[in-house]
Amino acid sequence: MTGREEPMPDQRGVAGAGLLLAAVLALCRIASLGKELLVAGQFGAGEAIDAYALALLVPALALAFYANSVRRAFLVEYPRQVAAGEGTTFTNRYLCQVLAVSTVLAVITRIGLPWLWPQLVTADRLSSLNRHLDTLNAPIAGLIVPVATVSALTAVLNARKSFAKPQWTHILPTLSIVFAVLARGTGDGPQLLAWSLLLGTVIQAIVLTILVHRTGHTFSSPRGSLFRESGRFAAVVLPFLLLDALGQANVLVDRAMAGGLDQGRLSVLYWSALGKDFLSGTLVASMLWVLLPHFADQVGREDLQGLRKSCSRLVRFAAVLLLPLSSLVLIAGHTLLPSLSLGALEHDDFQRMGLTLGGYAWGLFPELAGLAMVQAILVLGRWKQVAMVGLFGLFLPNLVLNLLLIDPLQEVGLALSTALTAWLLLLIASWSVHRSFGFEDGPGMLKSIGRSCGFSLLSGIAGWAVIMRLGTGVTTGVVALATTLVVYLFLCLGRPGHADARHVFQRLTRLGKREPSD
Repeated sequence: MTGREEPMPDQRGVAGAGLLLAAVLALCRIASLGKELLVAGQFGAGEAIDAYALALLVPALALAFYANSVRRAFLVEYPRQVAAGEGTTFTNRYLCQVLAVSTVLAVITRIGLPWLWPQLVTADRLSSLNRHLDTLNAPIAGLIVPVATVSALTAVLNARKSFAKPQWTHILPTLSIVFAVLARGTGDGPQLLAWSLLLGTVIQAIVLTILVHRTGHTFSSPRGSLFRESGRFAAVVLPFLLLDALGQANVLVDRAMAGGLDQGRLSVLYWSALGKDFLSGTLVASMLWVLLPHFADQVGREDLQGLRKSCSRLVRFAAVLLLPLSSLVLIAGHTLLPSLSLGALEHDDFQRMGLTLGGYAWGLFPELAGLAMVQAILVLGRWKQVAMVGLFGLFLPNLVLNLLLIDPLQEVGLALSTALTAWLLLLIASWSVHRSFGFEDGPGMLKSIGRSCGFSLLSGIAGWAVIMRLGTGVTTGVVALATTLVVYLFLCLGRPGHADARHVFQRLTRLGKREPSD
């Protein structure tokens, strides 16, 4: 190692596709928020929306525990099938399997929903919701098929390196609901929302089918048994199911412990978590979405050196962008949020919300880097290591840290617990990657992370000094944010300098001059 940092190698394709996808995800989420505000304004907070929200749990669970796991397993297996000359056959068999299984699930759900509602809702509550739930059984059960189909077709496009285009289609169900509410009002009750959502999702599936066809794929019925080699494919699905189950267990633990918070603190935690979910669901999710087929392609070509480079570059890239973002979110939460005034919410509520969101934000970098490494280990088929990382890097640390921090710090403690769990996940996942295939220039990568972290802390301290000098308020917040950003850029691009940051910012300025990978 020389004293001079080596610049990070070119990663424009993956980084450009990830950032473009993040922008599309953000716009789709904003559009969905507008739709929710319209529905809330038209229907209000009553039994109709309560029944609709309860019914939507069914396709949400199907997506979480079936479609998502199968989609990611397809992305892992696809390059191997392409290398064997079976890419088209494997894709058609996968699509037909998803259609068959989701249809069976939809029929079972339609039959079982009248029995399920009494198990989920108390008798008194059911008596008031039942008239709405009866009208929702058919569209909600039917929704499972197009939801699973959309997930499967999106996987096919992702495997062919198309990311932003399929994501744009998620605006179609949103528009369908908006048009239905504007055209018919609320007279039809929540079934209007359910049927319009079903129609919009079917249209989305049709559009995605056209996009898949335009990539050159030829649709056909699979030859032989529909579930041939399904055991091998199930072995790829199971680790993803395990990670999803551990993730859902963490959510249940957090919600159970949050129930013991002092009055008003649970609401603050909920609203802060929405902000964190927006950041994770755009910046983190987009990069993970792009990286999985990228890793799978490298493993399919047995390019372990390329996998080492990709993991190292990803960690450097994430540190440069997400660590300063954590400082900015903390300062914005402390200065700008308390300046808001929204009805019954008080200044202290917004201040606690800002601190909680800031606590969550410090987990963005390790969340992205750690989960990306877990994906790399999954693609390699190291199931035991995946189970170990999931248990000791996700579930147990979250449980222990929640117990330690919830009493003294309340909702901020739960946010810090999530962030610290992400750092532990990064540590354990890094150890697992080091044992499996290693990093490219590990010492250089650690040095790069150290610089990004140090510069982010120094810039955050500079912004905090502005707050201490000028007090709180909107003007102070804007000045503090500008100071934080300017100091970080000066440290990275000026003195003492950060080669990886220079490389990242050069690539970002050039993205507008080229067509990113879609």
